[in-house]
Amino acid sequence: MSRLEEILSKKKLEIDELQVPEELDARLNKALENKTKGRKSKSGFRMKVAVLLIAFVLVTYNIDTLAFYGKELLGFENIMNGTLRDLNKMGMGQTIDKSFEFSNGVKVTLNGVMADDNQLIAFYTIHNPNGSVDDIHFLSNHMKGAIGLHDPEGGSGELNDDKSTIRWVEEYEPPYAFEKKLIWRFSLLSGSKSEEGEISFVLDRDKAMGHTLKARINKAIEVDGSNVKFDTITASPTTTVVKGTIKNIVELAADQIGGERLYSPNIGIRLLADGKEIAVQGTGVSTDMNGMKFDLRYDALPKDTEKLQLNLTSFAAEHQTDQLVELAGTEAGKHIQIQGQDITIERVDEIKGETFVTITTRDTVVLSKVYLLADNNKVELEETIDNKFEKKIDGTITHTRTLRFKTAAKELKLDIRRIRYEKAYDEYIDIPIE
Repeated sequence: MSRLEEILSKKKLEIDELQVPEELDARLNKALENKTKGRKSKSGFRMKVAVLLIAFVLVTYNIDTLAFYGKELLGFENIMNGTLRDLNKMGMGQTIDKSFEFSNGVKVTLNGVMADDNQLIAFYTIHNPNGSVDDIHFLSNHMKGAIGLHDPEGGSGELNDDKSTIRWVEEYEPPYAFEKKLIWRFSLLSGSKSEEGEISFVLDRDKAMGHTLKARINKAIEVDGSNVKFDTITASPTTTVVKGTIKNIVELAADQIGGERLYSPNIGIRLLADGKEIAVQGTGVSTDMNGMKFDLRYDALPKDTEKLQLNLTSFAAEHQTDQLVELAGTEAGKHIQIQGQDITIERVDEIKGETFVTITTRDTVVLSKVYLLADNNKVELEETIDNKFEKKIDGTITHTRTLRFKTAAKELKLDIRRIRYEKAYDEYIDIPIE
């Protein structure tokens, strides 16, 4: 909104400062003196000319403002969220309208883009003149900038009635501030052949919306033996992104040496603006030479937000365990504990040369990698059957299920390599707003 208000204010000042040239002013005055007693029809004609003259002046001096409002992207309303629809109505998108046609007639059109500090959003259309777009395999690869590639991060589409055309709204990593010329690259797979295509365009930096808030958080919460550190927050007109670190490269290396690795963490975090929850748009976790990083995406912040908070509600992750549990002669209801999680081995049955191990855990606990050692021979899990859930008086939910292995032996051990579980939290972090 601040960008729009700035543009309108600037244009208003330009109009207020307009002056009629002295030569034109003199001619108009002279013409009026000579024709003061003209007929009524001529007076009406002069009024029309005056209106057209005013309109011409307004259009001439305000062409950018009129174009700003005139470039609303049409046809994508159903696949935009509320924030994007509002921005689109204000003309915050940049019209591109460039197409590429593959050899089989499939046409791809880049209708327009929106850009800010968090993402580049592409609005595009795919049309198959030979049938349904479901019959083709289109892949949006990346946006190529001056020094790197900006990968897609997600999107959604909508088919028309006869399924010959689909409209897509897709998010990409934001281009760098100095990048203007971008090349959108994509491919089409037909049978065993792949055909490449591209559309180049110049990003109008006057339309780029920047950010509304950018701050370093630098605060951490301890969860399940790890520190979840919240690094930065960037709020833009299209989305709000919180970035952080679960483990740095040193901690990852120590885990590798100690045999206690962390896999696929899932963090439940609410973003609160003045006490109201902001809708989640997506989450992502990546591991590279910088460590294990995460980013959380939320809807755009309400205007004039005064208080921002992060609320950690849960943390779920897969842990390496490598634990053996003796099963032979196991009595019903044997309890064990792995990574602080209770596991009850209800019974072990041998039926028609197969072994069935029935266990009970909390509903948030999963044995994500488990084998059966039958006379020291490793046997993979065939399937999990007979799932039953039960809610206890204290509100907890237990999950009872049976693990089926296609083997039978006298000496049995359950080889639990990985366990996944979730823990509930209610921790808050205040985010500074300047």
